[in-house]
Amino acid sequence: MRRSLNLSISLTLITILIVAFALPRLAKADIYMLQNMDNEIILTNLAPNAEPSYTVNNNKHDGSQRYILLVEDNVLTHNEKASTKVTENSPSKLIAEAITSAAIQTSIEPALLHAVIRVESNYNTNALSPQGARGLMQLMPATSKRFNVVNAYDPKQNILAGAKYLRELQTLFNGNIQLVLAAYNAGPNAVTKYGYKIPPYLETRLYVPKVLNIYQQLR
Repeated sequence: MRRSLNLSISLTLITILIVAFALPRLAKADIYMLQNMDNEIILTNLAPNAEPSYTVNNNKHDGSQRYILLVEDNVLTHNEKASTKVTENSPSKLIAEAITSAAIQTSIEPALLHAVIRVESNYNTNALSPQGARGLMQLMPATSKRFNVVNAYDPKQNILAGAKYLRELQTLFNGNIQLVLAAYNAGPNAVTKYGYKIPPYLETRLYVPKVLNIYQQLR
């Protein structure tokens, strides 16, 4: 039984690593594997700050949960952490000015706009996803239409619409930044559907900490 359990855990870990490394690598984020006393394995990016391998109390199981660092975040270099500039594929002057203008008009922090753009498109004004999301902030056609965007590849129009959408989400989710980002990625209906929590979608669970890592560094 123990041998079978270990084999199952090993196969699960291999699957987790394949999925994690197969995802788009616009920005990396810490990926932890959590194993509790019931031998349940959970993949998470939302572990509290601690050493790469550590244990916390878990009242539910009257035991412990062990977090093991699978993929370490190195999205920002040492120089980036010491600066407010993202040096890898940094924004052009036009994009930087569009971000500043949108931030003023919507009261969304420039750092948050930079972080979202960095993860969504890596400052590629011509980015186009298989789902049809366009431009710097990867606006879906319906979102572009709602915010009167004529050209989704125009930095000014794209960023302003994305900032307005973030402002709507901040109001909807009472400023909870994790839920705002989850809603930006998966849609607000998905967040409300799962009890105002981050939806259990792997893409969203990876997306939220990616953006937060950059946002917190730029602040």
